Amino acid sequence: MDLLKSQRCKAVLAVNYFGFAQDLSPFREYCSATGATLIEDNAHGFLSKDSAGELLGTRADLGITSIRKTFRLVNGAALYVSSEELSDLVPNQLDFQKSDAPKGFLLRRLSAKIQRSTSFPALSLFQFTIRMVRLLTTGSRLPRSTQESETELPTPAAPHHSVSQLIKSLNPGIEISRRQRLFKQVLNRVRNLSIEPIFEHLETGTSPYGFAFIADSNAVHQVRKQLRDLSVEVIHWPDLPDAVQVPEDHYYRNVWVVNFL
Repeated sequence: MDLLKSQRCKAVLAVNYFGFAQDLSPFREYCSATGATLIEDNAHGFLSKDSAGELLGTRADLGITSIRKTFRLVNGAALYVSSEELSDLVPNQLDFQKSDAPKGFLLRRLSAKIQRSTSFPALSLFQFTIRMVRLLTTGSRLPRSTQESETELPTPAAPHHSVSQLIKSLNPGIEISRRQRLFKQVLNRVRNLSIEPIFEHLETGTSPYGFAFIADSNAVHQVRKQLRDLSVEVIHWPDLPDAVQVPEDHYYRNVWVVNFL
């Protein structure tokens, strides 16, 4: 709210982290006072609702949701427009593209399916192999994000046909229940470890992207050990572009997520 005393913004981005609803009250207050457009960043919250039962991403003038971050898809996102003034500016939906999915993506999805349905850590082994090869060839275990990747659209920009297939076949109730059940299982297993959960309580409509927590590398090792038989990933978050320099002791260096993909 201190922004009211300084240069006023034309747009405000409010973020729902990890599928949990952000309180939009202070953002709405600021936008009401300044005329700024409110944008709800709901990248992690596909299928999730707030305590009033409103679908996340639809509670502001504009909303964005990254479906591919909730399901293993080549691409796929949704733009919600709740402002009548902005509705005329919305471009037409791009046709779904029929191209084949990349081989690396197909292998990753297959190994994830094997790991989820059996006790064999196929996805973990696949990722370990890929990261070792990448480390030897580029010097980094993870793909490097460039500053340009934050602003340039991928090619092709059209959604893959698998997005349409998912939407048609999806049972939201089953998927939400699966995620809520996983969240409670993970919380029960790690609550006595030396970690700090970012969220500990689920509202009725929350569809968690994952279980987010703060911890050092030693505690993360213990978390992975406790969750080994659940066939879930424990990943570092966020994936920052190389242009964003964050000190080693920064808060973001210690944020981890148990991914529910």
